[in-house]
This record gives sequence, C-alpha cells and structure tokens, in this order.
Amino acid sequence: MSAHSTAQNWIKRSLIATRALDVIHRLQRTRVAVLMYHSVMEEPERHATTLGNIIISAKNFRRQMEVLARDYNPLSLNDALQFIQGHKQLPAKPVVVTFDDGYRDNAEVAAPILNQLDIPGVFYVTVSSIDRAMPPWVAKLRYAFSTTGKGAWGGFNGDVYPLATSGGRERAFTIALEHCACLTGRTQEGFVAEVERELETGAMPEESQLMMTWQQTRKLIDEGHIVGSHTMSHPNLAHVQDDLELRSELEESKRRLEQKLDSPVIHFSYPCPVLQPHWSARTVELCRQLGYSTAVTTDPGAVSEGDDPLTMHRVRPTRDIDGLRWNLECAFLGRPLSK
Repeated sequence: MSAHSTAQNWIKRSLIATRALDVIHRLQRTRVAVLMYHSVMEEPERHATTLGNIIISAKNFRRQMEVLARDYNPLSLNDALQFIQGHKQLPAKPVVVTFDDGYRDNAEVAAPILNQLDIPGVFYVTVSSIDRAMPPWVAKLRYAFSTTGKGAWGGFNGDVYPLATSGGRERAFTIALEHCACLTGRTQEGFVAEVERELETGAMPEESQLMMTWQQTRKLIDEGHIVGSHTMSHPNLAHVQDDLELRSELEESKRRLEQKLDSPVIHFSYPCPVLQPHWSARTVELCRQLGYSTAVTTDPGAVSEGDDPLTMHRVRPTRDIDGLRWNLECAFLGRPLSK
C-alpha cells in the first residue's frame, strides 16, 4: 500500500472514530442509503469460479449488520418510499438492506442474521432462476470460461478468442457477457448452452442448490421482509431492443411473483450484469405503467426526498467495516463514493 493510500485510510478512520461527521450530518438534509448485496456464504472461496467477487462472507456480513443495528437506523423500503414521496420523516442515518438475484444463501444465511438484529431486508429474485433452480447466466458463463480446458473460443461473430492466458480468458468472458446481456429468455439460454458445448464444460458445482426455492421466498415474506422482481432472465434492460421482450421481463416476472407469493409485488431492481447504462427513460416509463412503485439501480449514491423512486441509487458495501462506514457517510453527505 502506498504512503498516499495509508494517509487517506488514516484520515477516513479518524473522521469516523471521532464522530466528526455526525456534526456535519446534523446540518445536512436527510438521505437514505440503500445497501446492495448479492450472496452471503460461509465459504466464499468455494464459488469463486461461479459467483466471483459478489460474495461476502457470513462473518463479515454479520459484523456489518451489527454495526448497522448499533450505529444506524435500518428501515423498510416501504418507509423509504414514503420518505421520498414526502409523506414521512425519518431518523438520522437511515439504511435499507437489499439483495439481488435470489441466491439460496440469502434465505439460509443472511435472513437469520437480519432477523436476529431486527433488520428488514429486500430480496430481488430472478424469476426464471427460481423457477428452474438454475443460477443466472452470468455465473454459468463465468464457470465455463474459468474452468474450460480448451485453448480458444470461436465466439459468435467469426472471431477466435485465445484462452491460454488469464487475460485472454477474461477478454473472451467479457465479450460473451456483453453479447448475452442484450438477450432474453430462450435466445439467452441458447447462447449460454452453445458456449458450454464449445468449451466442453459441465454443470456448475451444486448448480441446483444455488438459488432460493419458492417456499423460501414465501418464508421471507412471512418474516416481514420484502421480495421484489429482478426480471425473468437477468438481461441489461437498457440494451434489450425488442419492446415485447422488454415488457415480458418486467411484466411476466411481476405476474409470476404475485402468483407464487399471493401478494402484490411493487418493488423492482434493474440487473446490471455488464454494460452501461442499465436503465433508461424507456424502462422507467414501463416500470411505471406496470405498477412498480420503486426500482433500484446500481448507480452510486443515496436517495433524497423528491427523487424519482423508479431510479433509486444504491451503496456498495466493502469487505471491511471502515470501508462500509466510509461509503455510508459519503452517501449521507451526498459526496462521491470511494473505498
């Protein structure tokens, strides 16, 4: 670590430890920080070739939630919505905890921790992945490119991508991601299957055990949490050109969830597998037409009263407590987020 980075970290820790930022908070308008998680596992390294760096260890997650419960004010997304609309005042340092994709560990590892600390959560699920007990296509492609023994991939446009080096694999993986992010449903499934065939990779380890079951989603509702939509098949909606496919991702996922949960579904999370932007005026208007009340993005920052609830910003947690605190404090102050 450089001397500059060491000095920066010391300054951050000092500001947090001395509570100097609390004085500034009292002079600022209230903002809500919406934290974004994906997977919480006891042994994250076991799934490095499938989920990559979106996993946080159960130990670190518990420590972070204990900090939230002690030093911040965790609240429901419904409370945050009322605040945005000007209908409710919130206490200082309000935080909403959210999870994307619908991994089984959310129900088996994360939710019990939240329940113990009385923290409400929001769980956005990829409906086709739950229906078919199959991980999102991003994980399947990552596993294929990480584990294949093939020396090259033929691509989809006539180009050949060498896989002999880690850099070559990463480039090929990125090319595949960017193509697949624009696809939906069966077309998306067909592309992933073709990659798996060409790279001669089998099923992911514990593939059928990675996602939540419908029973687990219903249990989350019973425990007081929120379950929302993360589309049917996890494309980047801003890059889906066909209007019918776009509408299906938003409408069918909502319909299917409401059928399975026997409860209205009014909350949505935009997938951002790769490429920017990951939402647009077109997707926002469609969310509004279909009856979604909120939609969270991966754009960094906090949420203020009067913001559009269909383009809510979020805060990425870090692996360590100081980093989490710093990102939250920056979000509350309306400052750019950094680790």
